[in-house]
Amino acid sequence: MAEQLTDSTDAGTTKDRVAPLLRNARRRLLELDSMLQGAYGAPEAALGNKRSPLNEAVYILLSYQTNLRKSKLVWRQLRSCFPRWEDVERAPVTRVAAVLRQGGLHRQKARVIKALLAKVRNAFGELSLEALREESDERAERILTQLPGLSWKGARCVLLYSLDRDVFPVDVNTFRILKRIGIIGADSVYRRRSLHDRLQEAIPPLRRRQFHVNLVIHGQRTCLPLNPKCTACVVRPICNMTGLRASIEC
Repeated sequence: MAEQLTDSTDAGTTKDRVAPLLRNARRRLLELDSMLQGAYGAPEAALGNKRSPLNEAVYILLSYQTNLRKSKLVWRQLRSCFPRWEDVERAPVTRVAAVLRQGGLHRQKARVIKALLAKVRNAFGELSLEALREESDERAERILTQLPGLSWKGARCVLLYSLDRDVFPVDVNTFRILKRIGIIGADSVYRRRSLHDRLQEAIPPLRRRQFHVNLVIHGQRTCLPLNPKCTACVVRPICNMTGLRASIEC
């Protein structure tokens, strides 16, 4: 499921708002966390996330609907061509878009990045999100989700990687893996705030960071969107393989 560059509200009936975590979800999440930690060891440096909250916000925008390799490549190109965010602020959208071309959705991403910078400038008087370090988790997340292009996942990535908060971003890798394993229902909707919140609540705060990192790595290396490497998967013993075609060699 592709992540979009726009926020969405958790609309729907009361029934819709109940995120479909399946039976024994908490126990299975902890079991999955332990298995992935043993396999990968939470190699955070491999993801390329940023210590500066503004840098991280833009990096997350670049990651939408592309893979980790391309995200890192386009980030390097962007910073090489525009060493300061003020340079992006002044540049025409077309020039920024040309730099982002290899990452896909380059025109849309260029517009959203410029809009985000404008909103940050207007809100804080400078191109910086460092003021968020003084805010509570709830207040900082609310501010971040009001920025163009940042969903709850994007906001929580900034909180996790740049502000060292004990949150749990649910990215598309996490969503895909948990659905296939059978921890969330097959009819789960990614763009439901309740899903993100229920999963975060189900994971002990001190395990959220390593678990998120390992899920992203697992989704990038093994539990791929197409042609997952089931025969080499460390979590296959607990995986229901929901949604995978019978013809896949597992």
